[in-house]
Amino acid sequence: MRSAQPIGVIGRFVAALVPSLTAVVFVLVGVVPAAVPGLSTVSPLLSVAVIFFWVVTRPALMPPAAVFFVGLLQDVLSGGPIGLWALTLLVVQYLSLSQRQYLFGKTFTLGWVGFASIVSGAALLAWLGACIYYGVFLSPAPVLVQGALTMLVYPAIAWILVGLSRWMPPAQ
Repeated sequence: MRSAQPIGVIGRFVAALVPSLTAVVFVLVGVVPAAVPGLSTVSPLLSVAVIFFWVVTRPALMPPAAVFFVGLLQDVLSGGPIGLWALTLLVVQYLSLSQRQYLFGKTFTLGWVGFASIVSGAALLAWLGACIYYGVFLSPAPVLVQGALTMLVYPAIAWILVGLSRWMPPAQ
């Protein structure tokens, strides 16, 4: 009987790492150049999708410190202003958490609409932050494409993350 408890503890520890690790993996995937003609400089905001998903489904497993770290990693790997994505992802976390009561346990379509509004705000915030940082008016077209691509790939990302979450112990 005693051996079952450490396995439970280990299982819970591993489960607690899954959201942060998936966020890191999706940041790494998001910075890999895609061989899509015309989209080589634009990729979906995968980190926004992962943060949104975990904050809505298992908020205790995606603390602000983890979100901040994921954002800094994205800043460093993307070559953008340090802190821009860290701040943006913290805003995504806050907005997702504030809307959780309306999204959790509801239809996927409602969640997707909620995600679309949050990713739109995140893209706008990142664009505005970059304009301020660089001191120029940057074209919003890449950000609009990023937001649209992110909305389109969200069902696939959610499907992957739902599959992972099924293997995790239930929330306490």
